[in-house]
Amino acid sequence: MHTPDCSYCGKRWGYGQTFKQVFKMKMICPHCGKENYYQANKKNSWIPLLAIPVYLGLVLLLNLSSTGIILLGCLLMILHIFTIPYRTRLQKAGK
Repeated sequence: MHTPDCSYCGKRWGYGQTFKQVFKMKMICPHCGKENYYQANKKNSWIPLLAIPVYLGLVLLLNLSSTGIILLGCLLMILHIFTIPYRTRLQKAGK
């Protein structure tokens, strides 16, 4: 896993640079200044859905209390958010 590369200049973005812009529609390259867009049709976009059965399996396996279920859910959500820059891929406008 790695952070995305600019679709224009090809330079790799840093984690912080990606995380700051990942929730915006237009993502401006810190190297060349061109507008990049989130590539929505990438392979393996279904992988985050695996968290649901993993979560349910852990809840059942560990026999957690209500507090434990909520804490585990929050932990998985935080993990998901902080790994978004590694799963982000960029494309040029109009593709």
